[in-house]
Amino acid sequence: MKDFTTYYKETAEIGYIQSIISSIFYVNGLPNARINEIVMTESGTIGIVKALLPELVEVMVFEGQTLVHNMKVVRTNEFFQVPASDKFLGRILDPFGIAQDHYGKIDSKTFTYRHIESPAPQISARVRITRPMHTGVMVVDILTPLGMGQRELILGDPSVGKSTIALQAIVSQARLGTVCIYALIGKRKSDIKRIETYLQKMKVLEGTIIVGSSSSDPAPMIYLTPYSAMAMAEHFRDKGKDVLVVLDDLSTHAKFYRELSLLSRRPPGRQSYPGDIFHIQARIAERAGNIKMKSSKVKSITLLPIAETQEGDLSGYIQTNLMAMTDGHIFVDIAEQKKARHPAVSFTLSVSRVGNQTRSKLEKEIARHLHQMLAQARKAEELGRFGVELTEQTMHIIRNSEKLEAVFNQDSDLVLSKELQLIIIGLFLSEYWNAKSGKEIEADIKKLRLVSEAGSLDKLKLEINRCETLEQFKAVMVKASPSITKLIAPAKNEH
Repeated sequence: MKDFTTYYKETAEIGYIQSIISSIFYVNGLPNARINEIVMTESGTIGIVKALLPELVEVMVFEGQTLVHNMKVVRTNEFFQVPASDKFLGRILDPFGIAQDHYGKIDSKTFTYRHIESPAPQISARVRITRPMHTGVMVVDILTPLGMGQRELILGDPSVGKSTIALQAIVSQARLGTVCIYALIGKRKSDIKRIETYLQKMKVLEGTIIVGSSSSDPAPMIYLTPYSAMAMAEHFRDKGKDVLVVLDDLSTHAKFYRELSLLSRRPPGRQSYPGDIFHIQARIAERAGNIKMKSSKVKSITLLPIAETQEGDLSGYIQTNLMAMTDGHIFVDIAEQKKARHPAVSFTLSVSRVGNQTRSKLEKEIARHLHQMLAQARKAEELGRFGVELTEQTMHIIRNSEKLEAVFNQDSDLVLSKELQLIIIGLFLSEYWNAKSGKEIEADIKKLRLVSEAGSLDKLKLEINRCETLEQFKAVMVKASPSITKLIAPAKNEH
C-alpha cells in the first residue's frame, strides 16, 4: 500500500479520531467515506469503514496500540481485498492471506485480489444440484446425502465429532480433485495444528487451504475469517474448479460479531446479538451454490458450516438461524455418542433437502429401506422399555438395526468411496454379517477397503452399477459373498 501522505494528496480528505473503544474508533470528517473502504491513520494503522453515522465514521481496526485521540485519518479510495493464489494450496494462512506456517512467504506476483464481501451469484446463475458430494462417511452418504453446491450445516455439542465429519469430507473430495478450504474461526493454535497434522497424515494437505484465526487474535480478524475463506473459494470456482468450504464454527463467529456490535453501541436483540446477525451470516452462506459460469460450465462451492449446541438443544437462536439459511443439517448427537456410536450422527434429526435428487434409483431404494428398518427398530425398542413381550420378528428387526449401526461405525481415518459403501451395505442386506460381532464387522470393513484399493472388487462394482432394483442388488451381493470371504479371509500366518 501507499503511505499516508500519498493517500492525502489523492483524496484530499482528512479526519480526526474522536473516540477509541477497543477494536472500534470513530472519526470526525471524511464526508465521502464509503462502507468497506480502507482508511489509514498517520501512524500507518489500517482500518475498514463499517458504518456511516450522522456526524462520525465508524472504523474497525485490527491493531489499535498506536491510536490516540485527534490522530489524523485519511481515506484511501480503496476497498478491503484479500489475495488468492494457487500457491495457497497446502498452506496455513491468516484471514489476510499471510502465511502462518514454516514454509516461508508466498510469492505476491501470483496473487489475485478479491473483494472480501463479493455479492452472491444471482438466481439466474444458479442451476439445479445434480452431482453428488461424497463425504466418505457412510452414515451421511447413505442416509443424508449431499450434493455439489449444497449448504449443509453440521451441528452438535462440543467434542462430539463435528469437525471429524468435515475433515473426512475434505479427504474424500480432495482425492477427487476438489479444492478444499478449512476455515478455523477463533480457535486455539493447537486446533489449527491438529487439522494440519490430520490432513498431512491422510495425504491431502496439498489440495487444501487452511485459513485460521486464533482466539488470541483481535475480534475484527476473527469476524473476517469466513469472508476471507469464501473470497478464496470464489477465486478457484472462477478458475473452473469445484470447491468445498468448511467454516468451523459460525457459533464463535456470531459471538465475536456480537462483541463488535456491543462495542459499537448497537441496540442488542435476542441473547444480546445484534438485529442483523441473520443477514450477516446469510450473506456468507449465499455465496455458495451450484453456479453456471460465463463459459457455460457448471461449477460449485459446497459449504459445510459448523455450529455448536448446548446439551443437544437444536432450538438455540444462532442454530435455528443457520438451519433456516442452509439446505439441511447433520446433527451429531451426544446421546448417540454415549452409545459408543462413531460418528454419532442422528439419522432421525438429520435432513438433506437437495441431496436425494443427486442419487440413482437404486441408491434411493436402499436409503428408503434402511430408514424404514431403523425407524421400526426404534419403535420396537420403545415398546420393549415398557415391558411388552416382543415377537421373534420384532427381535429380528432390533438385531438387524444393531448390525446396521455396527456397519455405520467408522474411524476418523477411514474414508470410504461410494462404490465401496454400496458393497458394504449390500453385504449387510444379504445378511453376510449375521453371525459376526460389531468389532468383527469393523475389521472386515477395513480389510474390504484394502482389497478395494488393490482393484480386486472392480468387477463387482461394475455389476452393482448395472443393478436397478433392490432385489437385483441383493442377488448380486449374495452371489459375490463367497468370493468376498476368500478375499478378506486372514492369511495362514495370521493364525
